Amino acid sequence: MKTEHSGRSEGLAQAGLAHDEQRYRELFESAPDGIFIAGPDGRYTDVNAAGCRLLGYSREELIGRSIAEFVAPEDLTRQASLKRHVLEGGMEVSEWRLRRKDGTFVTVELSSNALPDGHLRAFVRDLTNRNAAEAALRLSEAKLSGIVSSSPDAIISVDEAQRITMFNEGAESMFGYSRAEMIGAGLEQLMPERFRQRHHEHVQRFADGPNSARRMGTRSVELYGLRKNGQEFPADAAISKIEVGRERLLTVSLRDVTDRKRIADEERLLAEVGRILVEAGPDYERLLGDVANALVHGLADWCSVDIVQAGNIRRLRLVHADPAMAATCEALERYPAIRKQPTPIAEVLETRGPVLMSELPAGWLESIAESEDHLRLMQAFDPGSFIVVPLLARGQTLGTLGIGASRASRRYGTEDLRLVEQLASRVALAVDNARLHEDLERAVRARDEVLGIVAHDLRSPLNSIVLHAQVLRRQHDAPRSIESIRNAAGRMNALIQDLLDVARLEAGERLSISHKPVDTASLLAEAVEQQQAALSEKQVTLEMNGEPASVWADRVRLLQVLDNLLGNALKFCRSRISLGAARKDGQVRFWVADDGAGIAPEALCHVFDRFWQSSRGDRRGAGLGLSIVKAIVEAHGGRVWAESQPGVGTQFYFTLPEAAIDT
Repeated sequence: MKTEHSGRSEGLAQAGLAHDEQRYRELFESAPDGIFIAGPDGRYTDVNAAGCRLLGYSREELIGRSIAEFVAPEDLTRQASLKRHVLEGGMEVSEWRLRRKDGTFVTVELSSNALPDGHLRAFVRDLTNRNAAEAALRLSEAKLSGIVSSSPDAIISVDEAQRITMFNEGAESMFGYSRAEMIGAGLEQLMPERFRQRHHEHVQRFADGPNSARRMGTRSVELYGLRKNGQEFPADAAISKIEVGRERLLTVSLRDVTDRKRIADEERLLAEVGRILVEAGPDYERLLGDVANALVHGLADWCSVDIVQAGNIRRLRLVHADPAMAATCEALERYPAIRKQPTPIAEVLETRGPVLMSELPAGWLESIAESEDHLRLMQAFDPGSFIVVPLLARGQTLGTLGIGASRASRRYGTEDLRLVEQLASRVALAVDNARLHEDLERAVRARDEVLGIVAHDLRSPLNSIVLHAQVLRRQHDAPRSIESIRNAAGRMNALIQDLLDVARLEAGERLSISHKPVDTASLLAEAVEQQQAALSEKQVTLEMNGEPASVWADRVRLLQVLDNLLGNALKFCRSRISLGAARKDGQVRFWVADDGAGIAPEALCHVFDRFWQSSRGDRRGAGLGLSIVKAIVEAHGGRVWAESQPGVGTQFYFTLPEAAIDT
């Protein structure tokens, strides 16, 4: 029989047990993870609210069902093994895929163990959010890695000692180093030596400063990178920093702005050259010098200008960007532009096309050097790349324009060639215009001189006509006076004919030619007869040589040629003139030679120019005769030239097609 005290104790114990049961149930139901209880046979005996929500079933639907019903088919063997392991006292935490009521699977983390009464207990955590976060993190890392890896910009991270910790593919392509070569190397290795100390200090100040990011370089101080091959390039860069634990990580994003800077430099250079060409006067040599100076300040380390004059090439200017190289430039200017060895300038003049050498091959300088001293002077420029282009205008080659860069400076490419050709085209037009202006002024001066000469030359025969007309009035020696009047009128008519022929040639007209067989012996005799009075007056000995021949020509025009050549010989001979014609290779060669003072070699090429005279003070003719001779001979399909030896005399030759002689 229970006492009152024992009954009270039992009641308290039951109340405490009920309280503990209620507390356990509250904890069981409020747990954020699913809690599943199963018997030794693997069937659920209890499940909390979180477990019901996880699988989408009510508690009543889950009680009594087997764990195996909710495991993916491919995991059934693993589930049976896990059950045995747990019942034997083991414990395991692993990932599983459980089937929900709607047929979908959820990934969970399952922690299972056996209870003292032999039941199985499992704590189940939904990994959907965690896996999504991890997947997002992996995706973010992959994206960042992909962006960094595939970026055309160089992205380089360095530690606080400015040692490289990251070097992306863009950096590999830009600088020419591999990632393996640069990890652990100093950042200063990627810039020219002259900037390294200052750049190191700037980076350190930024690392210690309050800013988290800023641009590198300034408008006044440009930033340059240094490739593995030693080539420098302009760059645009920004630097940022982040704190990782107690360490600071610096990241530089760098872009090669060679193309952008090239375009800007091209625009400035074109504007500068345009200004020079607009302001240039008729002095084209000064114009070319100003252009060369502009090029060495905007595109090149040195620039050469060579011009064609009288069929020869002359070095006009060689300038260097470094004033200290002026003496070397002067020394190199003394070497001819075209030498025995093949040179780029000779190639450009021959082909009228450009020459681009992006990089000089080994031994190339030695192959074009005239001497050891010449080689030493060229090596002082440390040449690495150059361009030579022709100066072309109106189908004529006026000269060449060349630019060069040292090996440490730059390498020229097709874009640089395009720019230099564009500049050369503009410069050539300006030079051609300046030369045309010079020619126009020269022509005006020549015209004024010719007018004075013509007036002088016409006055002499007119005076003769007036004088002999007075003699005729007095009826003294009439036949001789009439002959003198006829000769004077003939000289006037010849001068007028020369002026008319020159006018036709200046207007682009062809001289009228009537071809017929002409006997050379009678032709020469008639030419001498026309000059007989002048020959007698000057007491000149005339020698006639040659052989019988016939030419296909205009007799009147040939007499005009011979009259001009004989008249020219009479002006300059001392005492003897030689005249003749001979057959050779289907042609007949005529000659007129004198024993005068001769013509200097540098002047010989000008003797057939219109209005040209051997000296400014020489008033013995209008300078028209020989240009008329050349036009008439060439209109016949022949050729005319002059040979001379100073102090000995001058010989004029011309050839005409031979005509068959009737027998």
